[in-house]
Amino acid sequence: MNRKYYLASILALGLAPWMWGQQSAAPPNQAADSGPTLAATMQFIQEKLSEQGQVSWAQSRSNLPGVTNRSFTQVSDVMADPATCTLYTTETVEGTLDLPKGKDARIGGKIVTANDLRTHKVETDTTSFKQIEKITVEKLQDVQNQAYAEAAHPEITVTVTPPIFYLKLSASSAVFSVHTSSTQGNQPSVEKDITSKINGFAFRDEDTANRVAKAMIHAMELCGGGITKKDIF
Repeated sequence: MNRKYYLASILALGLAPWMWGQQSAAPPNQAADSGPTLAATMQFIQEKLSEQGQVSWAQSRSNLPGVTNRSFTQVSDVMADPATCTLYTTETVEGTLDLPKGKDARIGGKIVTANDLRTHKVETDTTSFKQIEKITVEKLQDVQNQAYAEAAHPEITVTVTPPIFYLKLSASSAVFSVHTSSTQGNQPSVEKDITSKINGFAFRDEDTANRVAKAMIHAMELCGGGITKKDIF
């Protein structure tokens, strides 16, 4: 999931400020003692991402008391191609907002309903293990709070329930290719093609996230990705 989790899920709904109202070629070569083959590693990644099913969580923000943003995400159509060192995924993300009892939300002075605040996004991602430089597993809550701090809003804190673990893929340039089709409420769908320096996947289970991350690091190394000493110095 690009952005993928998400500097400000609620801001993506347009709610700021708020007003309360009433296979092919052979894979790259590798040493015999370097662990599982690239083909086996990519197959493991494909299977584990496909097995995930829907991952859901509730998120609140300190500057929007009583508002709960609920996210439901599922990865499908996973294909990990060892011939090209490329991972293809489709991710469906549903978002809803729970408002405080007896409160309305206004956007541009107009009262909006819960349906107006519902979002649906289908994201198609292309990820090359040749271009990934770093892979980590972090708590989604920490990722969100760091994003607000980097955006000069350290006063905004996020709480994510239950704990969700984000497998974060990073690069120093925008190498991740993403196509999104997004709708909000009854508005027309918006299509976008973007690139990003960060991509990733949400897991409900930390152990699974770490196992997939370990496999992805192995695939990255076999494919020639990662930050080398030459890159660092």
